[in-house]
Amino acid sequence: MTPPSLRSRIRNGSLLMLAIALALGIFAVPTVYRLGGAIRETLYRNYTSIEASQYMHAALYNVQLARANGGLPAALAPNGKLFTHWINVELSDITEAGEAELATDIQRRGNRIFAQLSGGVHPPAAEEYDELNRRIDQLIAMNKAAMFRADSRSTQISDRLAYEFAAGLLVLLLLGTILSWTLASNLSRPLAELSDHLRSFSLGGPSLRLGEQPLAELQTVASEFNRMAERLEQFERLNVDRLIYEKGKTEAIIESLEDGIVLIDPDGIVTHMNEIAGIILGIEREEALGSSFDDLNSNSPHYVRIRSALAHAAAQPPDSQRVEVELHVRGRDHTYVLKPVPLRHTGGGSFGTILILQDITYLRDKDRARANLVATLSHELNTPLTSLGFCVELLLRKRQLDPEQHELLTSIQEDAARMRRLASDLLELARGQGPAITVQSMPVDLVEMAHAVLKGFALQAEQKQVRLEAKIEQPAPQIRADPLKLSWVVSNLIANALRYTPSGGTISVSLSGTGSGARLRVTDTGPGIPPQVREHLFERFAQWRVNGSEPGSAGLGLAIAKEIVDAHGGRIFVDSELGQGTSFTVELPLSAEDEFNGKSAGRR
Repeated sequence: MTPPSLRSRIRNGSLLMLAIALALGIFAVPTVYRLGGAIRETLYRNYTSIEASQYMHAALYNVQLARANGGLPAALAPNGKLFTHWINVELSDITEAGEAELATDIQRRGNRIFAQLSGGVHPPAAEEYDELNRRIDQLIAMNKAAMFRADSRSTQISDRLAYEFAAGLLVLLLLGTILSWTLASNLSRPLAELSDHLRSFSLGGPSLRLGEQPLAELQTVASEFNRMAERLEQFERLNVDRLIYEKGKTEAIIESLEDGIVLIDPDGIVTHMNEIAGIILGIEREEALGSSFDDLNSNSPHYVRIRSALAHAAAQPPDSQRVEVELHVRGRDHTYVLKPVPLRHTGGGSFGTILILQDITYLRDKDRARANLVATLSHELNTPLTSLGFCVELLLRKRQLDPEQHELLTSIQEDAARMRRLASDLLELARGQGPAITVQSMPVDLVEMAHAVLKGFALQAEQKQVRLEAKIEQPAPQIRADPLKLSWVVSNLIANALRYTPSGGTISVSLSGTGSGARLRVTDTGPGIPPQVREHLFERFAQWRVNGSEPGSAGLGLAIAKEIVDAHGGRIFVDSELGQGTSFTVELPLSAEDEFNGKSAGRR
């Protein structure tokens, strides 16, 4: 059943009160009108009777006065007519009970007195006059009493109408109060219920529904609220399903990782841990979940070592919090990097910490294999280089050598010695063992060193049809450095330029002063270096191929060159654009001792 609308209730109530008001008006107006007419008619006729009585008194008084004064003949006729006229008026205006008999008696007595006065034989006695006046006074008194009764009756009727109007108004007031109370109740109760449902509305469970409402408008609101609640429940179910799906997918991703993952909330409680993390820590996941990570009920040596390592790292500066631990897992030694990563949302609050146990065993295996390979190669190179140096020394002892042969053998001997020393440094750098590259401090003639290096590459440049040129500023600055290692740096830069510069190109070596030291620049007209390669150019084992050219043998040349320049307190950098060639710049201080006091320096 459709409930009535608020508009219809207000309309029906207003129409009911209007009908009651109209009924009161229809009942009261004719009654008041009739009352007024009756009162007017009664008062008028009573007043007419009183007026007629007054005139009859006056006619009798005039006759008596005229008789006493001797003017009766002149006054008798008009006063007789006056009396007769007003007695006739009274007889036609009878309103009260007994008034007709009294008026008839007055007429009879008055006609007799006037008849006696007209005959003149037996004049009326004074008692007859008195009796007639007394009868007229009774008539006056009767009409006065009637007027007073009419006034009392009108008062009663007006009082009754006032009561009836008051009752009608009271009924209207009662109906208005009932209507307003009903409407207020029908409005406030459902609205309060709606407010309670909205306050208690939650996505955590089924929502309440609004029942049938007493008003159509409220029923519409309730229906919309119920539909909204139903849609929100459907949305919640979809969200829950989506969250469950995403949670399952996230857990599957975490479980599929080869690294250990431990999720720790802001209170330090373990909320999730994948299987790999449990194996690494030596703890069952079920035992760890819901417990504090720093107070897990486990005596596993792996857990104890990792907890101690994390506590030690937490006391270090943020840049020094990288921790590596070696653990025996699954039948072999593994190396793990411990990475506690704070989780924060956009508002800056913390979601906790994710502890990553990253397995870098394969990287350490590669480092060890590379170190072994480099050590083997270095050892294998030292033997032929030693033999080569010994043979060159024997040849130099012969006296029949011409100057050109002697110069060539001397150059071979110096290159072999330099290669043996650099092979030793290369071995230490590749292994990452021992001190960083050490440099000697002695006066170095950069001009002579540059010409000597260029001379060593003259034959290769001629064979490749690449022009070598030197741009030496005179006088060149004198610095203190390690001539052997600086010559190796220049040799490496020129060798790289020869490798990547096509035939017909130019390699330029320039030398100039900077006020606080010297600047050496090797520029080629090769294809240039891509930006993504330039970012890793000075890293160890970095290699690249340009236009089919072969990369270096091990990718260590520029890394070693940077180590040497750093050991001198200088810097090396590159400027290059694709298609425009490459320029390597080495800036050196006047003395390595000024920066490092002759001690070993550099980077690993």
